[in-house]
Amino acid sequence: MRAAAPTVSILCVTHNRRELLLECLASCRQQDYPPVELIVVDNASDDGTDEALRERFPEALLIRTHRNLGFFPALNLAIANARGDYLMTVDDDARFLRSDAVRRMVDAFRHEPDLGAVTCNIEGPRESPPAARDRYVHTFKTGFTMVPRQAFDTWVGYYPDVFFRSAGEQYLATALWNAGRPVKQLAGVRMHHALAMQGRSLWAWGFYGLRSQILVCMMRDPWYLVPPRLGAKFVNSLVHGIRKRDLRAWAAGWTNVWWHLPEALRLRRPIRWSTQRLLWRLRRDHVSARPVD
Repeated sequence: MRAAAPTVSILCVTHNRRELLLECLASCRQQDYPPVELIVVDNASDDGTDEALRERFPEALLIRTHRNLGFFPALNLAIANARGDYLMTVDDDARFLRSDAVRRMVDAFRHEPDLGAVTCNIEGPRESPPAARDRYVHTFKTGFTMVPRQAFDTWVGYYPDVFFRSAGEQYLATALWNAGRPVKQLAGVRMHHALAMQGRSLWAWGFYGLRSQILVCMMRDPWYLVPPRLGAKFVNSLVHGIRKRDLRAWAAGWTNVWWHLPEALRLRRPIRWSTQRLLWRLRRDHVSARPVD
C-alpha cells in the first residue's frame, strides 16, 4: 500500500495588511499539493482583516490575538495549532509565483530526509539576485521557508518569545546545522516579497532587529566569540545610527537588551566550533554540494 503524502500546514502572521494578506492566501490556495492546512494569526488588526478572511477564506483557521504580540510569539501560536508534518511559513506581503512550490519543497525533504529546512528564491524590490541553482545556505528568511514539525517538537523547540521580530531564523538555522540538519535553498521555488512598509515602523524595525541580534549572539555563539562579535556589532550599529542621524534605536536596543539577558542565558545553547566554521563558509561561498563540518 502506498504511503499517504505528508501533510503541510501553511502559517501566516498578519497585522493591518488586509489586501496584501488576501493576495498571499490566494497564492496559497492555488498550490497543487492537496493536503494543505491554512492557519492565520491576526495580530489584533483593526482594518477588517478578520471579516475579510472569514468571507474569502472560510477554510482557514483564524487565530485572533488581543494585542500585537509580535511576529515570532504569534508564529508560535500557529505552530502550536498546526497539524501538518511540515510547516510552511509565509509573510503576509509575499506570494507564491508558481503553483508547484509546496510540492517541490516537500519533494526536497523526500530526497534528503535529514534536511532541517527548505527555503526558496525570493524576488522583490529589495531582495538579492535569485540563486541560479540549488544551494545550501547558513540561514533563511522565516516567511519563505518550510520546516519539519520535529524541529519545534523535538530538535530545537519553539522560537523564543523575546524575538518580537528578527533573529528567530538565525536561532533556528544555527541549531539545525549544529545537529547535522542542513538548510537548503531551492532555485526553482520562487516567491515574491513586496516588503511593504504598511504596518512597519522604521524605528521599531531597527530597535527589535538590533536587540534580537544581540540576544541570539548570547544564545548561540561560543563564549570566546561573544566579546568580539558584540564589539563589532556595537561599532557597526553605532556607525549606522550616526549615518542615519538617529541614534534612538541604537541606544534603546543596547539598553533594553539587559532586561532580557537572563532569558537569553537560560536559552543559551552554543554551537560547536566546527559548525561555526561551516556557517562562515556558507556566508562566503555558494555551496551546491553537500557541505560537511
